[in-house]
Amino acid sequence: MYKVAIEYAENYRFDTVKSTLRQCFVDLGMSANNPLGGIISPGDKVFIKPNWVASRWRESCPHKDSLYSVITHPSVIEATADFVAEALQGKGEIIIGDNPSIDADFNELMDFTKIKKIESKYDVPVKILDLRPLVCDDLANYGKKDLMVSQEGDPAGKVEINLGKESLLYGIDPARFRGVFDERDETIASHTGETQLYTYAKSLYDADVYISIPKMKTHQKVGVTLNLKGLVGSISNKNQLVHWQVGYPEIKGDEYPDKKSYEKSLHEKVTHRGAWPGNDTIWRMVVDLYKGMLKKERKYLSVVDGIVAGEGQGPFCPTSKYANTIVAGDNLLTTDIVTARYMGLEPDKIRYLHYFIDNENFDEAPEKIKVILNGVNCKDFFVSDSKYADFQVVKQWECIKRTV
Repeated sequence: MYKVAIEYAENYRFDTVKSTLRQCFVDLGMSANNPLGGIISPGDKVFIKPNWVASRWRESCPHKDSLYSVITHPSVIEATADFVAEALQGKGEIIIGDNPSIDADFNELMDFTKIKKIESKYDVPVKILDLRPLVCDDLANYGKKDLMVSQEGDPAGKVEINLGKESLLYGIDPARFRGVFDERDETIASHTGETQLYTYAKSLYDADVYISIPKMKTHQKVGVTLNLKGLVGSISNKNQLVHWQVGYPEIKGDEYPDKKSYEKSLHEKVTHRGAWPGNDTIWRMVVDLYKGMLKKERKYLSVVDGIVAGEGQGPFCPTSKYANTIVAGDNLLTTDIVTARYMGLEPDKIRYLHYFIDNENFDEAPEKIKVILNGVNCKDFFVSDSKYADFQVVKQWECIKRTV
């Protein structure tokens, strides 16, 4: 039986976060002394992936409050790293990194979070990496591959995984596939027939232990972004990430729900392409990314930062939600299922979660997941009428909200 722990955390003070995280680990059955010793062995390479999607609020956001409703707070990263270093016992390596949005300024992100201070904190080496080989230094150039700036990316290189017929994009005509860039030839070539390619950052993919620290946040294209959607940040070649099919259903697209909204978008500066529940493409990509990760055997840990969370217009323009919560589990999928339910959403109505809940590859029904809520075994967690944190979503996503 899988276990997921949910604990109250009053604020982002480091001592508060670390003690709350330790309690989560105890809830999961780990030792209070060196809790990650059962997951991490001395000599391991441990990759910690936060959500570093942005370095500032986008100008198009209708409101701007705490950036920590968008990205993982550094105190949660540091507290997790403390437990990792303790388990490594002076042998091994810690890597902290992400493939942020292509327009994020990584130096600005480092200055804002001050996370680089932990590079010299432990008796094992720590590296903090921007895994992107291409960046956009001017948002006006977003989507134009030839106007991107090249950089090193992951110094360890890359790992290419071909899912072939296992991909949920297999069998779909790729003619309308759209990745990150306007130039779609590469996207189409990566997802044609039995060629279904995803290029992972090697430092992340080859790690002995993968620790995901996502932000608890809603998402306009898939409903919610946690561990599985966060795997977008594992991919070096962003143009392989199919986000939608150009157009509207009448012409076999899912970028917009109808011709009127599609044509209207052609004359708007700020658009919301693919941002509706009828997007039948992006959730398949999320499933693929998790399948790709499972091709290599490794240990997993998830720590979800929900102290200041994001509701409404995520992932870039959410409203701060003071959920005062940390969620932890040793399985990315079950932690996502529990966290989505805690947010007041129906996991089975979130399509990439529904796939795994309903699919033979996931043999544990949600009601069989043991949920420890503030130290108590919450046996009726999934069937309860409670909306728990009761996150708000944008209007078109009200279909995933828990109703009683």
